[in-house]
Amino acid sequence: MKKILIIEDDLRIATALQIRFKANGYQAVTAPDAIAARTLALQLKPDLICLDISLPGGDGLRLAEELRQRPGSRGTPMIFVTASKDPDLRRRTMELGAAGLFDKPYDAEELLQVVRHALGETTMTRKAPQYELGPPGPSPAPSPVKKILIIEDDRKIAMALTIRLKSAGYGTTMAFDALTVITAAVKLKPDLLLLDVSMPAGNGFTVAERVQTLFPAAVPIIFITASKQPAFRKRADELGAAGFFEKPYDPDKLMAAISRILSAPGLTSDPTDPSLTSEKASALQLAMLLTASPSSGQRPPVPQVQ
Repeated sequence: MKKILIIEDDLRIATALQIRFKANGYQAVTAPDAIAARTLALQLKPDLICLDISLPGGDGLRLAEELRQRPGSRGTPMIFVTASKDPDLRRRTMELGAAGLFDKPYDAEELLQVVRHALGETTMTRKAPQYELGPPGPSPAPSPVKKILIIEDDRKIAMALTIRLKSAGYGTTMAFDALTVITAAVKLKPDLLLLDVSMPAGNGFTVAERVQTLFPAAVPIIFITASKQPAFRKRADELGAAGFFEKPYDPDKLMAAISRILSAPGLTSDPTDPSLTSEKASALQLAMLLTASPSSGQRPPVPQVQ
């Protein structure tokens, strides 16, 4: 049974978390302050620490730094919770290798999902959209709004993308660094990721690998980068990217690629699409050849992909 140390001075919050963790098969122990936490961390050797940043008897971040210096807790995943709105806290928790950061009040179920991910446990399941059954009629149920997670550290670019995507009828959520991506993905369960390769606290390729472990089915990812390194496109290919755009890119072409990916998941209809990675373009070319009409005796020409 995996052990979780809850370091929280609010007894009600600590007890609620302890009950929830125990109900999900974990051994959960609480510490009301930094002094007790030091002793329990040494005795319990927890698999995960859930730590309130504001604590009596010592600052939570200072305690985390101290635990990171101990051989027994150096690699223990830590999830931080805070009621503070200090923007510098996010940077400091990133430097400590946080597995997650939650602002109070937070959703306990989302916290539990991040705990499972940090412990390397089962992937999240995606719930099928539910529709109310109405009277029989020719009209099909309305399609659910497609959700896009924008992972971009440049807030101006992220906001511009959000405005354009929302005007096109998509639901959007923004994440500005690698630390917040997992929490955002757990909450949103996105249909598509727009992912900047370069970001604080981790590169986009590592983020892509982490996000894909959350879900049983792969989430399409469009990578965006300002770099001209050929290795970036190759790495995107290896991760099965649905698209690849170099900054500055044409917003209309990006929107067209998003529309194609979300309307027909898997492959676009045009293998010469410049946003398409070479792996998917080759797959589409093969599919076109295999589905050509045998009765015609002819096969379509193979498009050339740059």
